[in-house]
Amino acid sequence: MAENNQKPKGGLFPSQKKKQEPPPVEKPSVTTSDLAARLRIYESRYSELRKNLMVIEQNMLSNNKKINREIKDIYSELSELRRQITDIQDNITKIVKELQLLATKSEVQVLAKVIDYLDPVKFVRIDQIESIVNDIIDAREESKEESVQIK
Repeated sequence: MAENNQKPKGGLFPSQKKKQEPPPVEKPSVTTSDLAARLRIYESRYSELRKNLMVIEQNMLSNNKKINREIKDIYSELSELRRQITDIQDNITKIVKELQLLATKSEVQVLAKVIDYLDPVKFVRIDQIESIVNDIIDAREESKEESVQIK
């Protein structure tokens, strides 16, 4: 009876756990063909990504060259503008110096007063003086001749 008095293993309640069966193993040929198909898909995606990356790199290089060319053009235009500005500044300086040599408004007013005072319209030209002097000389000679003839 000693054998009947033995308690079942696992406590008061017998374990109702069933042994879990491992998942069914697929056939190795199906798994490898699946993996090969997936690998081909990933390889084609990788190949497309590399092609896209190469196109992007080429575009970046061409854009970089274009931008560098434009920057050089801008720098050359900027240096030309600086040279032109320097030339303009030099010309302005020359004009200012020449303007400083001109008469001021007050000096012009003084000259106007002097000219009004002297009244140059009443002045005689040299050819008029020569004509008057010649007339006087001729008149004296005539009067001398007349006086010589009268005597």
